[in-house]
Amino acid sequence: MIFTLEQAPSRLAEVTGEVVHLQVLYAAGLVVAPTLVLAGVETEFYQLGNLAGQIRPAFEGVFGVRLDEAKLERACAFAEKLLRESYMLPERSDEIRAALPEGPFLVRYAGEAPFAVQVERQETLWALKRLWASRWQLEAVLERQPQLAPPGVASLVQSVGNTPTLDEALSAQATQALGQGVQVWASAGCVVRVG
Repeated sequence: MIFTLEQAPSRLAEVTGEVVHLQVLYAAGLVVAPTLVLAGVETEFYQLGNLAGQIRPAFEGVFGVRLDEAKLERACAFAEKLLRESYMLPERSDEIRAALPEGPFLVRYAGEAPFAVQVERQETLWALKRLWASRWQLEAVLERQPQLAPPGVASLVQSVGNTPTLDEALSAQATQALGQGVQVWASAGCVVRVG
């Protein structure tokens, strides 16, 4: 569930795409930012709080012959608020906090742009919940409808020195190591994101 980048098993459904690319780059000798891979933690969060069971009724009747925009806005606001105000299992919070590398921390989904940069460990846990809640923003729900459930993607917490920027030299090295054209965003000379 909670792995360092090097330990994340590729057999898990959520450990694919960018996580595997970061692992390959690390194995090839490129310096990759210390990365914590959370696979299944968001799913556990939903299950323990019965969040899907609470969210589903709010969306009933939204996607029919005609989209009920007013109801969709209310349902999205409800779902976002529910996720932000729900509690993570205390043992899981402690486990994540203990596993975090040195900050500041970049919080994001694998394969997606940065969501938030936090300095404190507790703020990072709150940012994780805000990241998960962002899947219920109006635009995000409209992108995946008629599917209601968010996609299962690993959440990443990475140690960064500053906001990552596109690095052409590292992009060329990563392209060679991966055998395909990629772009790399880096922070303080460390690979942070591969796209």
